[in-house]
Amino acid sequence: MKIKSACFDMDGTLIRNTDSVRYLCMLNNNLHKFEETERLENNKNISWIETDHLKAELIKGLDLKEVEDRFDDNIELIQNIEEVLAYLREKEIKSILITAGPIQVADIVGKKSGFDVVYGSRYEIDDQKFTGEITTHLGNYGKLDCLKEYCRENGVNPEHCVAIGDSESDIAIFEECGRSIAINYSDVMEGTASEYIITDDLFDIIAVLESWLAE
Repeated sequence: MKIKSACFDMDGTLIRNTDSVRYLCMLNNNLHKFEETERLENNKNISWIETDHLKAELIKGLDLKEVEDRFDDNIELIQNIEEVLAYLREKEIKSILITAGPIQVADIVGKKSGFDVVYGSRYEIDDQKFTGEITTHLGNYGKLDCLKEYCRENGVNPEHCVAIGDSESDIAIFEECGRSIAINYSDVMEGTASEYIITDDLFDIIAVLESWLAE
């Protein structure tokens, strides 16, 4: 199989101990209110997109610099991201990070790990502080739109892309790409991916990629 690009989710896939919005709410001393908002979503009172807009209000006033300064002390990334991306570079496979989470967190992960391209929801910033607004939320199909945009701009056939993710928001991308890997996945992912892996080490996907490249 010819693989030109590998597309990764962030929360739950690369970030293992929390999620990006919870992290921002924690930094802004609003973790309790975050959890209250989570309960509304879990009880099906509001959609996950509506929930994200409510959560965005909880990070109003947070300084963008603090998000990066406190990242390493609070965020646990899956092992060997950089090694996997180095492998992809050797194979001339572009690495793409696409998340519905805040682009401000995705950019940090992208810079630390060496992703070629990063997409995320646009949380508004004014004078280096979050305003509490989301100007562009990727929503249910925005992640797929980002992948299509990347493929269109770079002349890549989605059949030559591999997707790596863990949750329902990744299913549309899984359906678009030629192959997919569900990693540390939720039950809803059963039957949606080409391969399934439970691991704390991202390097475990290399054996799968090697088998596909050999086809």
